[in-house]
Amino acid sequence: MLNPTLAARVMDSLLPESLFTKAGRMAAVFSKTLFFCSMTFVSMANDSPPTLESRMSHVQSFADLDLVASELAKGPVLPTDPLPQSLAEMTYDQHRMIRFRPERSFWLDEKRPYWLQTFHRGFVHKDQVQLYLLESLGLGVATQNSVRPRLVEFDKAHFKYEGDLKAGDLPADLGYAGVRFIGFFPGNPQYSEVASFVGASYFRAHSEKTVWGSSARGLAINCGLPKAEEFPVFRAFYVQQPKPGDLSLTFLALLDSESVAGAYQFVMTPGVQATTFDVTARLHFRKVPEKLGIAPLTSMWMWGDALAGPKGDHRPEVHDADGLLMKGGDGQWASRSFYRQNYPSLVRYPFEKLAGFGVIQRDRNSAHYKDDEARYSERPSVWIEPQVPWEKGALELLELPAEHEGIDNVATWWVPDQKPVVGQPLDLKYRVSFFAGDPPEHQQAKVIAVDLVRENPKKFVFRIDLSGARLAEANPEKVNLELISIRCAITSQRIEKVSDQQWVLHLVAEPTGEGPLELIARLSDEGQPLTERWSYLCPLEAPPVVLPPWRVQQNQQETSR
Repeated sequence: MLNPTLAARVMDSLLPESLFTKAGRMAAVFSKTLFFCSMTFVSMANDSPPTLESRMSHVQSFADLDLVASELAKGPVLPTDPLPQSLAEMTYDQHRMIRFRPERSFWLDEKRPYWLQTFHRGFVHKDQVQLYLLESLGLGVATQNSVRPRLVEFDKAHFKYEGDLKAGDLPADLGYAGVRFIGFFPGNPQYSEVASFVGASYFRAHSEKTVWGSSARGLAINCGLPKAEEFPVFRAFYVQQPKPGDLSLTFLALLDSESVAGAYQFVMTPGVQATTFDVTARLHFRKVPEKLGIAPLTSMWMWGDALAGPKGDHRPEVHDADGLLMKGGDGQWASRSFYRQNYPSLVRYPFEKLAGFGVIQRDRNSAHYKDDEARYSERPSVWIEPQVPWEKGALELLELPAEHEGIDNVATWWVPDQKPVVGQPLDLKYRVSFFAGDPPEHQQAKVIAVDLVRENPKKFVFRIDLSGARLAEANPEKVNLELISIRCAITSQRIEKVSDQQWVLHLVAEPTGEGPLELIARLSDEGQPLTERWSYLCPLEAPPVVLPPWRVQQNQQETSR
């Protein structure tokens, strides 16, 4: 457990708020300088290096945090204080009864564009997270030498305990599980929860035009292997105090796991159309993992195109995203429509250069979901864009069987061919964007729907709907269909023009093997791609689908009325 050090408390006492007046700024600078000089003298006299706790309590910049991560990687992973039994055995509903008091939000009364709230530990949120506020010393523009890290110690008064759990039964040093960011979208005076970081290295966000949906992670280790996955954890956050009028919020995060320690910097910019995170990270490895998953994304696909829902559920589609989108370094686009397999399915897409990838919620028609509560049509796409294209590696897509929509069963990440090296830091720079639909730069015609009829075990009839402005300029009778079929034979193929910008590709496939059918298709005209390269993995039999527990309960309540 990492507690505030005496040194941090001494610094607070040396720099009282009265020193931050205009007349006393020079005194504040002198006092702060004197403090660090005295700390250096004591350290030299005792000939003992600063402790990890001391280093963490003095982080003011990404460079400072990187030094902490570098030192941390030389030793074992940080332990987490075990949860009290009452919290560890909580159900989801019981944990929801612990609510943060909005009036206790940090920076709420300071007329700043962002303020913070914390998550309570319990249920699946077992990791202990520390929160530091990088607050200005009143010396003008915030720089490394003009901010003071302030540890936000756990305080039961921040929460309202509405269930059976009593605040008095909890330890005073319980710590937090994560942090949520409250702010304003441009031009909107109404505040909103913009993003949250809770659980391992998971985070999610939304734009003003979208709601919560797919999520991102800081890092994935040994993912998609026949062994337990290693989940790196954001152990501490350092949030830079925003100034009135700031459009972006900058914060740091310390990542730690058995294999790696790392420093992350996030610059979050909420937007009407897109909310973005500009990420800078440096990773220090304790050991070389079997697989490194960079910029992982997590989503859910339960049923929809080509797979009907269970009896008793009227919703045509249930998913956070309907496909994986990829952009190569050559500017070409590829997509993969999701489908829930009967087994854990892992597919690799090699790239010489990768310019971007993401989980895309392309279907925005609410009538296709018929769920006013879940609002699946408004869920965001999440797009990863490296600052410079990542070279030589593969995108991996993991699709898992799952019983109901409460389980995330889709994940994707970038795996570089080159393994990390112990003692050599790995630098990453990329942007994570949350927005509606496709990236604006994707101008090729797209697959907007897939339908499948299994007429018999030897006849699978596919309908692939295409849409895009480029189709209006082409003749369906003269375009070239690039088609690859795996574990099946194509017995019929036809392109139908529905309208200038709406075409349909009709395919009939006959399975030839025991595994799932795989299709890859693209239309081109005079050597130039008209459409994205589309791929699909289809099992021989439709996987089982069941009603989620809350839907069963809801149906029972409606029947008893």
